[in-house]
Amino acid sequence: MRWKEVTLALLLGLAAIPAVASTGEQEESLVVVFPEHTTKVPLSSTDVNRFVCPGPIKDVVFSQDKGIRIKIAGENAFVKFQALKKGQEVIYTKTPSEFFVICDGDVYSMIGLPKKIPSQTIRLTSGRKKRIEKNLSIFAGLPLEKKILKLIRQAYTGDLPESYSVRPVWKQLNVFDQLWLTAKRDIEVEGEGLGLREYIVSLKAGQGQWRLNEADFLNPQLTHSPLAVAIEEPLLDPGDITRVFIVERRNPDARRNPLVRRGRPEVAGPPAGGDETASVFGEDGSDEP
Repeated sequence: MRWKEVTLALLLGLAAIPAVASTGEQEESLVVVFPEHTTKVPLSSTDVNRFVCPGPIKDVVFSQDKGIRIKIAGENAFVKFQALKKGQEVIYTKTPSEFFVICDGDVYSMIGLPKKIPSQTIRLTSGRKKRIEKNLSIFAGLPLEKKILKLIRQAYTGDLPESYSVRPVWKQLNVFDQLWLTAKRDIEVEGEGLGLREYIVSLKAGQGQWRLNEADFLNPQLTHSPLAVAIEEPLLDPGDITRVFIVERRNPDARRNPLVRRGRPEVAGPPAGGDETASVFGEDGSDEP
């Protein structure tokens, strides 16, 4: 796995700081479960599923007569539904099953819905108070600049702690005249007042080589209260794809974007039209309209 340079502009003084991180493009199917209530979760009836807990798993309680095999290994529990073979036919179960996972002082209650889908990862995350405590411990003693670098590195590699709130978005935006943007996900670090928005960027058809600038992405349609912008690869050729990470200050009490929406921003050149593109993440930083 090779290392790549990410250009980063901190808006605190607008200093350019290089940060390096390994590439990590693999996306896994993630479902998050909290201990407060019973959650219905999709599980693969054909492959091995995984429960991931913030602490060592003590036990998994389930119905032994439903043909389920479970192996516990530290913070992970691996779940496999046994198939029934009748002659040449293999029959996979469709019967829902209850699971009670005991770990880290909490009990997680789930109803597993077996389906013919790929392997599922079910992330068991602690209550809000514990999430905040864990987030504070992750960034304890770090100045703001290093907190920003740490968050970008985590998002870039995909090595995100379970205490972070991660919401997939996957919406394409027609914000720039030269570029396509896809809002990939929104990451929030409760307790630290930090959030990160990740975008995938590519050139529109007919565009030649283009160099991205961090200032291009300081727009209320893309971010609220930005602190830093990092670009994976600023020089784009036709067919290339890069990622942009925007770290911003999150205020949980602010439900409205204090920035006034303006017309569609441009990377360069004259205006191409007067249409607007609303923030795909919503007024409060969520992906809800």
